[in-house]
Amino acid sequence: MPCPGLSSAVESGDEAATIRAVADAAARTPDDVRAVVLGCTHYELVADRIRAAVRRRPGLPPPALHGTAGAVAAQALRRIGALPAPHAPAEGPLTVLLSGRPATLPPAALTYEEGRLLQGLTLPARGARP
Repeated sequence: MPCPGLSSAVESGDEAATIRAVADAAARTPDDVRAVVLGCTHYELVADRIRAAVRRRPGLPPPALHGTAGAVAAQALRRIGALPAPHAPAEGPLTVLLSGRPATLPPAALTYEEGRLLQGLTLPARGARP
């Protein structure tokens, strides 16, 4: 199901718009759906809301959600010549790049658990490389 407005709502941290977009798409989703493909990395930030919103017939398990963030991250690592290390500890410096330039973590990112986890990592000086 298309989900107009969800990506921009998630990106801006607009909770009300996120709720509306998810509810609209869920209302158009068949109640016997078995899997949902999250076609945007932003959608994984609200995956729990998407799963909860999708209507289910009694007795059916919740739908499986298939995201894209892992594949996008693996491709980014391949592009810079690094190997994915899924079991590496989530620690160390963090460099935020927006349109290829060093920046700070956008305030809307702190709306989500993943953004709050990043907040505790060391941020290098502006322009520093990891």
